Amino acid sequence: MDVRALLLVNRTAEELADPIPLSPLPPPLLEVAGKTPLQRTVERLRRFGAQTVTVLTEADVLPPASSGNGHGETYLNTVRERYWRTAESAFNDVAQEGAELVLVMSLGPYAEIDFEKLVQFHLDKHARVTQAYNQSQPLQIFCISASRRNDAASLLRSQLSRCRVECAHFEHTGYVNPLQDARDLRQLAIDILTLRTETTPCGTQVRPGIWIGKGALIEKGARLVAPAFVGAMAKIRTHAVITRCSSIEHHGEVDCGTVTENSTVLPYCRVGAGLDVAHSVIGAAVIANLRRDATVEVLDPKLIGYVAAAAGQRFLNAAMEFAAYLPRQAWQGLFGKEKPAQPDLQTALGQTSPALGNAAGYQAPACDANAAEEFPSSLAVVRRYGHQ
Repeated sequence: MDVRALLLVNRTAEELADPIPLSPLPPPLLEVAGKTPLQRTVERLRRFGAQTVTVLTEADVLPPASSGNGHGETYLNTVRERYWRTAESAFNDVAQEGAELVLVMSLGPYAEIDFEKLVQFHLDKHARVTQAYNQSQPLQIFCISASRRNDAASLLRSQLSRCRVECAHFEHTGYVNPLQDARDLRQLAIDILTLRTETTPCGTQVRPGIWIGKGALIEKGARLVAPAFVGAMAKIRTHAVITRCSSIEHHGEVDCGTVTENSTVLPYCRVGAGLDVAHSVIGAAVIANLRRDATVEVLDPKLIGYVAAAAGQRFLNAAMEFAAYLPRQAWQGLFGKEKPAQPDLQTALGQTSPALGNAAGYQAPACDANAAEEFPSSLAVVRRYGHQ
C-alpha cells in the first residue's frame, strides 16, 4: 500500500508572542540529544515504510527549500498567511502522485506513534479520517484516505481543529511529549538519555550512559557523569562537570570549571567559566530556569554567549594574522617610533586608576589602602564578578 506523510511545522500564536524566546526556531527544530524531533519523526516514518515524507515549514522558520534530500523527503516553504492553503495543495499533490493513505502530523508535539497499527486501524474501520488520541486527549495526527480530498481540505482549512465527518479514534499508548516550552524540551532530553523512548541519543556510547558526538572535544580534567550527552563538535573545557541527564548539543561549549547539572545547552551556545548551571535550558543569550519557572535574558557574553559557526574562517584569520606578524614586527623594529619609558611599579601604583578617571569627581590611586574610607557610608559597593 502506498502510504505517504505530510509533516507540518509552524509557529503557534504563543510562540510568536513569547517576549524572550530560547531560540529563533520552534521546538520541533531544536536538537535534543543530537537530533531534532522532526528528524526523529522522519526516521520513524521511513522505517515504517512511508513512500515519501513532505515537510512544510514557514518562511521565517527555515530557508526556502523545495528539493528532496535523496531519502524520500521533500521540504516546502511558504509564508505564514498561505501556510494552510499550501498544506492543502501539498496533500492534493501526493494524492495525485498515487498515494492511497496520507499521514498528516503537526509538529508540535513529539509522539512515537505506531504507524503500522494506526494504518491497520484506519483500514479495519473503513474510515475516511482517523485521528490519534492519547489518554482520551486528541493529537494533531491523522490518517486520511487520499481519495477523500474534501475531508482533507476541510480539516486543513480549519487548521486541524475539525473535520467535516466524524473521525475514527485511534488510542495511542506510547510516548508523547507536548514540546510546548523549555520544561518539555528538557524532559524529552531526560527521557531519551534514560532510554524511556524508542529513539536514542545520536552519538557513540563510550561508556554506559555517556554518548559523545563526532568531533566533540573533552579536555583533560573534565568529567562526564552518566547519563550525559555531548554533541558533535561540542567542547567541554578542563575541570567542567556534565552530569544528571545534561545534554550539550552540537557546537555547544561549557567553559573551565563550570558544573552543568540536569540542563540543556542548545546548539552554538557557550556557558562561561566557573558557573553552576542546574535545572535550566541555555539558549540564545537566554537562560530558562525550570525550578523558578523564569526565563531571563543574559547580556553579558562572559556568562552566556555564542560560539561562532565559521570555525574555518576563524582559523584562516588566525593564520593570516600569524603570517603578517613577523614582517610587521621587523618593520616596526626598523622604522617604528621608540616606546616611552614605563614607570616603575611603585610609581604606577601611586597614580590615579585609569578605570576611574574623573568619574563623579572621585580621584584615587590604583592601589590605596585608605581609599575605601573616602566613600560615603550610604554607598553600597559590590563586585561585578565573583572572581574579582
